[in-house]
Amino acid sequence: MKNFRGLAIAAFVIMISVLCSIIAQFGFSPDSPIEQWGAFGDFMGGTLNPIFAFLSFICLLMTIVLQNTELKETRKEFTRVANANEQQLSLISNQQQKDDTYKVIQKVTERLNKNYNENRFKEKTLSLHKIILGGADYNKNLDFKFLYEACSDTSSDDYKIIKYIEKDLFLLKDLLENYDKLTNLETGKPNPLVNFYRNEYSELVKALGSNGLISHNLLYNSFYN
Repeated sequence: MKNFRGLAIAAFVIMISVLCSIIAQFGFSPDSPIEQWGAFGDFMGGTLNPIFAFLSFICLLMTIVLQNTELKETRKEFTRVANANEQQLSLISNQQQKDDTYKVIQKVTERLNKNYNENRFKEKTLSLHKIILGGADYNKNLDFKFLYEACSDTSSDDYKIIKYIEKDLFLLKDLLENYDKLTNLETGKPNPLVNFYRNEYSELVKALGSNGLISHNLLYNSFYN
């Protein structure tokens, strides 16, 4: 706008300067003959028209440059808004995945805890948690020895419960790894919830895995260690 204002002022100054110069040179007055005024008009037009045409051309160039600049800025703003919207959608999607994953983690851990703490082994008298508290060495822990021998029968309820626990431990491992990745996308830091569950079930995995009651893939996987 300042450039256009400057051109307008320059055009006005040029016109006044030319007019004053002609009047000063030829001494025109309101009483001058009409022929002189006609010649004056022709001279003014011949002098100012090229100047105004040049200034108009300059204005046109400035308008084009200004429009291109505004167009570039508009494109940049559109790109910025689009990137911001895309990032926002990504965060929303990531948060939704985290929420859904956490809900499943809760369901799996509830089932694990029930099998670990509530289901009864050794003729339905002891929980698995109670059995493991006596130690995983079945030569020293008679309750664990009883469980180990009961699980040798693949049709027994004890064996089936242990296999349910094994399946949920694998599922929990995958869920927590996925949840950890989703958290790292936002914070770049390990999630304390993931570490809590890893530590929570590490003793169970070691006790069952060291005696071959569950897969060695869980025992030797760094997730539960």
